[in-house]
Amino acid sequence: RVFPNNLIFKPAMFLVGIFLIRYWLLNSKFINDSNLELKKNELKKTVFFGISSAIFLIIHAIFLGIKFDISIYKLFRRVILLCFIFFEIAAQFYLIKIYFKNKEKIKNYINQKILILKKILVYTLIVIAILILPFLPFNNLKIIKHMLEWNYFLGVILFYLLTFFLWKKDTFIQKKI
Repeated sequence: RVFPNNLIFKPAMFLVGIFLIRYWLLNSKFINDSNLELKKNELKKTVFFGISSAIFLIIHAIFLGIKFDISIYKLFRRVILLCFIFFEIAAQFYLIKIYFKNKEKIKNYINQKILILKKILVYTLIVIAILILPFLPFNNLKIIKHMLEWNYFLGVILFYLLTFFLWKKDTFIQKKI
């Protein structure tokens, strides 16, 4: 990112990372408060992967705009970005798994159709990740990799937009009263 964009983009990435940490902690609180059925360590995995993905995003933001012509540095940045993606998709997968297993218990809080859309989205992202993995090492496919990368991130972020539509608005107002 170039000046003055880096004055907006980099702090926004930090802020998104902090919001992601909050998102995963709030989901954990909801799951605990609702006494949802869980397998051993399922919630811990979800929170671990979710918070870790946010930390990797923050680390990625720290190194944005810093250029070194050192191959180990470039590899480090790629590994951080891949860790963000892997941990994010893992967290989303575990969260959807918990909510789907308990959809009858939380049906008064959520829109079931949006939950199905989120499941389709996460599984699609997993399949796409597996399909594009063999192409990552090739440098001659740079344009295709950039197109895939931006569209893939759009899919990852779409998960959070669907979260907005997932929760029924009136349930939280009633819960506070």
